[in-house]
Formats: sequence, C-alpha cells, structure tokens
Amino acid sequence: MKIRNITRYTYERTAFQGWRLSICRNGHQFTRYFSDRQYGSEEAALQAALEMRSRILSDLKLQPGEPGAVFDHYLSS
Repeated sequence: MKIRNITRYTYERTAFQGWRLSICRNGHQFTRYFSDRQYGSEEAALQAALEMRSRILSDLKLQPGEPGAVFDHYLSS
C-alpha cells in the first residue's frame, strides 16, 4: 500500500523500525521518524505519522507562502 509522504522502514541490519514522514514545499524539507518502539506498535506509529501529516498539510493550506515557518513549528514540537 502506498501512502503519500510516508515511507516504511524495516531493515534487518538496523535497530530502527518505523515510518518516515517527509514533505517538501517551495524548497523547504520536513522529515520526521516515527518508531514502532516509541509508539508501541507499527500501527500506532503509522497513525501518529498520518495525524501529523494531516495537521501539517492543513497548516500549509492556511499559510501557503510560509512552509518554512510551518515546518519549524512541527520540528520544535
């Protein structure tokens, strides 16, 4: 299943297993990782990534000319 802006990471050689949220707008990049271990399960980590993506995309619609400010807000939270 393809999920826009969200990629699954499951590597046998690394300790990290989870999801990566990545959004680009006007030359600004936002990336955040959601670990299965941190959220308790693969499904919970995916849900957290989906919720954050939804909030960010909603904020980008309200402030389309300020993606850097929107991304900075979510990087600090």
